[in-house]
Amino acid sequence: MRKAVGAAVATVLAAGAAVSGAPIFHFDVNGLTVQARDASGASGTFGGLSHTGSLSFGFQGGVSQIAAIGIQETIGGASQNQNFTGVLTSFTGTVNMVNGRITGGTFRITAGEDFYQADIVPQVGAVSNYVGGGYKLDGLTFNGQFGDSQFVNVDVSPWFNMQHLAGGLFGSFLQFNWAPNASGFSYADMDVFVDVIPLPPAAWTGMATLAGIGLIGYIRRRR
Repeated sequence: MRKAVGAAVATVLAAGAAVSGAPIFHFDVNGLTVQARDASGASGTFGGLSHTGSLSFGFQGGVSQIAAIGIQETIGGASQNQNFTGVLTSFTGTVNMVNGRITGGTFRITAGEDFYQADIVPQVGAVSNYVGGGYKLDGLTFNGQFGDSQFVNVDVSPWFNMQHLAGGLFGSFLQFNWAPNASGFSYADMDVFVDVIPLPPAAWTGMATLAGIGLIGYIRRRR
C-alpha cells in the first residue's frame, strides 16, 4: 500500500506544483439504480469482470440521494463537508464496456434546477471485485459542466468559472458496493470527484488513484 501511495503522489507532483493547491469537489451519491445491458442494449445478466455492453444508472425517489458534498482544498487534505441542503431529483448515466473495460459514457447529477454532468474517458478504468463483495467500477471524466455557479447552497464558482476557460472540467468517479441480481439489477453508491484545473493525462491516473486510496478509509468509516 505504501508503494502504491508513493507512486501516485509522485505522478501527481510531476504534473506541476500548481496542482497541490487545486481544490477537489466531491459528490457522495447513494442508492442509485443500476441495470446491466448487453451489447444490443437489452437488459440482462451482468457479465462480471468480462462484461460487454453497458451499465445504466437511474434515480429512485426515496432511495437515491446526495448523502454529502465535500471540498478537499489540497491533494491529501481532509474533505470539508459543505452541509448540502438540497435534494437529488434525478441521476442519469451510462457506462459502456467491452470485456470489462470502460469504453466511454456519460452521467448527469441534478438537484432541482442545478446540475453537474460529465463524459467518461474511454479506455481508462475497468470493473473489478469489491473487497466487501460484489463489484466496483472506477474511471476518469472530462468535459464536466456545472449549470451555474451555485449547486443549491454550495458555491461552485471556482469550478464553474474554470470550465469555460478549460473547455470542461476533469475528474474521476468510483461506483462501489454493487451486487447485481440474476437480472443484472441492483443499487449502488457512487463518489464523483471534480478537479478545478485541467491536468495533463499523466496526472489523471494519479488523481484517481489518490481519490480511490483516500476513499477506502472513508468507506470503512461510514459502513
